[in-house]
Amino acid sequence: MKKLSVKIQVLLLITLSLTLLGAVATYIASSKSKAALLESSYANLTALRDLKKSQIEAFFRDCIRDIDVLANSNNLQNITWDLLSVYDDLEVKENEPFPVNDPSAKEERLPHEVYFQKYLKEYGYSDIYVIGAKHGHVIYSAKKESDYGTNLTYGPLKDSALSQVYKESLQNSRPTFIDMRPYSADGNLPAMFIATPIVVNAEVKAVLVFKINNDAIKNIMQYRKGYGKSQEDYLVGSDKLMRSDSFLDPKNHSLEASFADPATGSVDTEASKEALLGKTDTKIVVDYNGNSVLSSFSTINIGEDFKWAILSEIDEAEVLEVPNSIRDTLAIDSILLLVVIIAVALFLINRSVVKPIERFKETLANIGNNKNLTLLVDENAPLELSQMAKSFNNLMRELKELIDISKQSSSENASISHELSTT
Repeated sequence: MKKLSVKIQVLLLITLSLTLLGAVATYIASSKSKAALLESSYANLTALRDLKKSQIEAFFRDCIRDIDVLANSNNLQNITWDLLSVYDDLEVKENEPFPVNDPSAKEERLPHEVYFQKYLKEYGYSDIYVIGAKHGHVIYSAKKESDYGTNLTYGPLKDSALSQVYKESLQNSRPTFIDMRPYSADGNLPAMFIATPIVVNAEVKAVLVFKINNDAIKNIMQYRKGYGKSQEDYLVGSDKLMRSDSFLDPKNHSLEASFADPATGSVDTEASKEALLGKTDTKIVVDYNGNSVLSSFSTINIGEDFKWAILSEIDEAEVLEVPNSIRDTLAIDSILLLVVIIAVALFLINRSVVKPIERFKETLANIGNNKNLTLLVDENAPLELSQMAKSFNNLMRELKELIDISKQSSSENASISHELSTT
């Protein structure tokens, strides 16, 4: 630093000071904005998660209410009694299907069809079944597809979810849910059921089953008003497979794709694991696509039978777009401001410091070279340099006077000496 000019030293000091100041200001501003946006995103995700959770739980409570109401309705009591009478009259064997096209079966169900078809349409279920409690025959189906008439104890669907829900509802004596799993009668697409016993004359005569419409769950989870471009909500079952469609990866993580190819469609993440263990939290994790996301997760109870995980997530990169933009803007503005300040400082230093010093230096050089003590330095300079110039000029005046006095004294002495010599 000793050999650097004053101008360079001052510019270095200004540059380093402003750079440090800009870096600190940028870091503080971006950190504060990042913390504020993360906190806001956490709160938003948590609120949306809880909203979707309450909607899904309300949907399944409605399923329980719907099936209870229908199980105790006169229409269901009557069709159950009538079709079981047909079953007895036809002496249907347990290992044979129920003759759904028999004239007597058609005659007994015909008066009830309008009611059940309207109920199916109004309440949005995929199908309604009535299953004999003792023998396991599907004696009624609103949709009348391939599972209509089959025996759930001996037939091809004995190991299906429909058979399981029929058996478990009889054991539990209450509305019972069976989680989604591939259903062969529906092209191996995931199917979910709820069933409850039908009591006729104080005796359990049959089981009422609803096949739940997966689109009803999908519509709740796919509502995205006000969402970010990478934000989504989805459900995960205990088998780590999807229970709703992913918005970001519908190819591999839709409900159907997940069950069709569990290897690529499963969600085995930190958030899903903790949610299925009953934990509720909101934090940064890695999602099923390997991206860092803000994840708000919790558990949904499906009746008294099983649990799902619900997750609301958004990419961390999207959340940090604003603070990163603020950081970049501050950095660019700081650099531009630094360039302007350095240019102004350079101009002022040259004008106020460097040029007066150079004039001072040139005057000193002229005095030395020409041995001219009458030259004075320019006093039109900043305060410190002006004071130095005045002091130097005063010194030069006094020195000139001293020399003049010395010359005069020398001349007088020489004259006196000459006179004495002459005398």
